[in-house]
Formats: sequence, structure tokens, C-alpha cells
Amino acid sequence: MLYRNLLAGFCFLFAANLAIAADAERHQQVDGMNIYLGVIPAQLTQEHPGMHSGGADKKHRYHVLVALFDIKSGKRITDAKIKATISPLGMGGDTKELEPMHSKLLSYGNYFTLHRPELYRIRVEIQRKESEGSSVANFVFQRPRN
Repeated sequence: MLYRNLLAGFCFLFAANLAIAADAERHQQVDGMNIYLGVIPAQLTQEHPGMHSGGADKKHRYHVLVALFDIKSGKRITDAKIKATISPLGMGGDTKELEPMHSKLLSYGNYFTLHRPELYRIRVEIQRKESEGSSVANFVFQRPRN
């Protein structure tokens, strides 16, 4: 019975660590902000072809989204300028501004081409009006195989 309880406890701790690790891949807290990252295949956004200068029909394109929230108030941050740089680990990358999405800002986004199914570093640089410097969050994304 003791071994069964120990095994169940170990499995619970392992599962909890996996859940925390998965959340860390797409969420960070930096300089009083909750930063959430989303990366989806561009084919899923084909119904909005004019979004971010379109081009959702190109191969290996992904729509990168960032949503920002103030940690203290929980309110969405809608006055930021955001740039993202995406590169395979250890290599140079492509930098683009993430554009506000829709009239009622829900997030910022743009399209990026991720050629191969490998690990990519996503560097998000956030400039807010009331801040002199910029805030930076670094994420790692594994592009899936097609």
C-alpha cells in the first residue's frame, strides 16, 4: 500500500511538472505583464486573407500571436508596439512588427515562414508608451511536421 501511494504521488508530481512546463512554453511574466504566445498554421486563418498583408496560402507559414495583460489589474494591454524575431536555434532570424488585430484589440500578430520542423526561438520585444525601455520575452517553439 505504501508503494502504491508513493507511486501515485510521484505520478502526480510528474504530471504537474509537465503541465507547468507546457504553460511556460507559451506564457511569461515580464515587467508587470502577462505575455501569452500563440503560433498557428496560416491555413487556419484563410478566412481573413487581408490580415497582415495576407499570404496565408504560402507553404510553411504560421500566424504568430501575442496577447498582453497587466498583472496587477488583469486588463488587456492595447497600447504597445511589438516586434517579434523568429529564428532556428543558433541562427539569425526574421523580424517583423506584430500588428494590432481587429478594431477591438484582442492581440497582436503577423505571419512568419518556418521552413523546417525544428526548434525556433521567438524573441518578443514590447515597447509601451509609459516606458522608456523595452521588455523582452523569449520563447521556444517546436514546429510540427506536416
